[in-house]
Amino acid sequence: ESPAPCLDEATRLDLWDKARKAASAVDYVGAGTVEFILDRDTGEFYFMEMNTRLQVEHPVSEMVTGTDLVEWQLNIAAGEKLPMTQEEISEAISQRGAAIEARIYAESPEKGFM
Repeated sequence: ESPAPCLDEATRLDLWDKARKAASAVDYVGAGTVEFILDRDTGEFYFMEMNTRLQVEHPVSEMVTGTDLVEWQLNIAAGEKLPMTQEEISEAISQRGAAIEARIYAESPEKGFM
């Protein structure tokens, strides 16, 4: 789901800042994810992992930004620059609204998950 409904604007901007700093610290340029876990009781968040690849949930990001992250990843691999700044992405999100992705499983535990 994006944007996360439980995040206030200050926390969201802080997360983006920390994610950019994590990518910069390892000189990473490309589409990828930096994941955090949020303690809803305290409002504090903690780094979980950084993935230098697209996640299965990337269509949610594409929907709220109006971008094609697969195309971006290929163009970056070919030596091109990112077509948008973080500020432009933030503006795109505020203009496009929200998106959510859900997975529906038809497996049955009683039948060995078949």
